Amino acid sequence: MTQPEVDVLVVGAGPTGLALASQLARFGIRFRIIDKQLDRAHESRALGVQARTLEILQTLGLGETLVGRGSSTTRLMLHVDRGDPPTLDLGHVPRADTRFPFILFVGQPQTEGVLSQHLSDRGVVIERELELTSVQQEPDGVTCTLRHGDGREEFVRARYVAGCDGAHSTVRRAAEVGFEGGAYPQNFVLGDVEADGLERGAIHAFGAGPGLAIFFPLGYPTTWRVMALEGAAPSQPDPGGDYVTTQPLSLAELQAMIDAPTFATVKLREAAWLTRFRLHHRQADRYRRGRLFLAGDAAHIHSPVGAQGMNTGIQDAWNLGWKLAFVVRRQASERLLDSYHAERWPVGHTLLRVTDRLFGAVAQSVTGSPLMSSFRRLLVRGVVAPALSRPRIRALAFHFVSQLGIRYRTSPIVREGTPLLERGPKAGDRLPDYRVLRHGGNTYLHDELRSPHLHLLLCGSPSTWDRDQVASLAHRFHDLLRVAYLSREPDREGLVDPGDVLDQLGVTEAAHYIVRPDTHVAFRAGGTQLSQASDYLDLTFF
Repeated sequence: MTQPEVDVLVVGAGPTGLALASQLARFGIRFRIIDKQLDRAHESRALGVQARTLEILQTLGLGETLVGRGSSTTRLMLHVDRGDPPTLDLGHVPRADTRFPFILFVGQPQTEGVLSQHLSDRGVVIERELELTSVQQEPDGVTCTLRHGDGREEFVRARYVAGCDGAHSTVRRAAEVGFEGGAYPQNFVLGDVEADGLERGAIHAFGAGPGLAIFFPLGYPTTWRVMALEGAAPSQPDPGGDYVTTQPLSLAELQAMIDAPTFATVKLREAAWLTRFRLHHRQADRYRRGRLFLAGDAAHIHSPVGAQGMNTGIQDAWNLGWKLAFVVRRQASERLLDSYHAERWPVGHTLLRVTDRLFGAVAQSVTGSPLMSSFRRLLVRGVVAPALSRPRIRALAFHFVSQLGIRYRTSPIVREGTPLLERGPKAGDRLPDYRVLRHGGNTYLHDELRSPHLHLLLCGSPSTWDRDQVASLAHRFHDLLRVAYLSREPDREGLVDPGDVLDQLGVTEAAHYIVRPDTHVAFRAGGTQLSQASDYLDLTFF
C-alpha cells in the first residue's frame, strides 16, 4: 500500500467544509478541500448565524469580523391583519455567558467569504471543478478517484474522507449509509428582490390571509429576501430520488403567491435570484463508517424553520475537526473518532424532530380556512407577541435557537470526577464564555483557551495548587494539554475573576476543568487532586 498523500480529504466547500478545513489548518493537518462547483454560492440561502456558531468562528478570530458584516438588532413585525402589526425586538438577549447574545442576520455568501478568505490567508487553495467519483476503503487509508473539469482523472490516497458535500452526498452513497425520512408536501419559494410597501430594518412575517410570506432585510445583492410557502406539491417522487429539487420561478408567480398573505400591499420588482424548491427531512443512519465521515447536509436535511441548518453543519465540522486532528497527530487513539457519531447524531435527531413540529404547526396555521385565520390572529396578538415580549420567555427561546444549550452529557468521552460539583456546567456542557481579566485588561475565557489543545483550567487560589503536581501532569501530556489558572486573586500567570465567574462555575474553594478544543467540558471535579484528571486523559485519549 502507498502512504496517504493527505491526512484528510474534505469533499465540499460550503460552510461545513470550509469550517472543517479551517479547523484542520489550525491544527497543521495535511488536507485538501475540493468542490465540483466552479465557484461558491452567491445566493443568500442561509441568513441567520447563531451565537454558538459565532463563538466557534471567534476561535479563529472570525466571529467579530462576521458580526461587522451583518445586523444584530433586527425587529420582527407580525402582520396577521390590516391593523398595526405587533413588533418584537430580536436584538440582544440579556445573557452574561456569551459575547454574542443575539441572532446575527447576514447572508451565507458573507459567511463563506469570511471562511474562504481565512483559508486563503493561510495558503490553502480550494480546488474547484474537482469531483469525487468513487472511494475505496482499505485498512490504512482511502483511495479516492477525482475527476477534473476537463475530464482528467486523478487518484489520491487519504487517511480519512469527510463528506461535506450536501444532500446528494457522494461520500454518503459510497459509505452505503441510509438516509431515512420523507418530503415536505409544500414547495418553498425564495427570492432576492426589491419590494415596495415594507418598512426597512425589520423582518416582516405576513400571514394575514391564506399562505405565508416572510421578508428578511438582506442588503446585498438586493434589499430583501422573501420566503413563501406555495402549498402541497404533487404526490409523486422527486426526479431521480433527489432530496432537494429546484424548479424555475418567475417574479410574476412569486408576486401571485404573496398577494394573499400580504393583502396585496407589497409589490415586488428587480429580482436578482428566484427559485422554487421541495425539501426533504432526512437524517443519515450513522455519521461514520470506517474512514468516511458525514457532516452538514450530507448527514441531515430539514425545514429551514429556526435558521438551524448551516449552523448545525458548521458545528458538526467543529466537533469532527479536532478529533481527526488529535488522531492524525497521534495524540489520541482511533477510539476518539467514534464519539463524533455519539455526540452529533442525537443533536441532528433532536433538530429534525423540533423543526418538523414547528414547520407542521406553521404550515397548518396558514391554510385558507377563515376559522384558522381568526385563530391565528388571536394567537399572535393575544399569546405569541406578549409572551415573546417578556425577557424570560425570550431568553428560553434564545437558549434553544442559539444552540448554546447543546450538550454531550452522555458522550463516551466526558466524565464527572469527585468530589462532585453541585453547580456549574457539567461534563459535556459548553463552557460559558465569561468576561475575565488578564494583566488588568478585559478578555474572554474562550479567548484564553483558544490554542489547539485540551486545557486544564485550575480554579481557586493559586497557592492551593501543588505546582510540582501540575508541572508533572503538564509534562506528561505536553503535546495534548495546556494549563490555565483562574482565581479571584491578582496573579501574573493566570486569569482573574472580576465578579462571580467562579460562582457560576460552581467553585467554592477549588475545582478543575478539562476543556476541549470546541470549548465543551471534557472532565471536571472539585478539589486540587489531579489523579482522576490524569486517569481520564489516559483512558480517553490513549
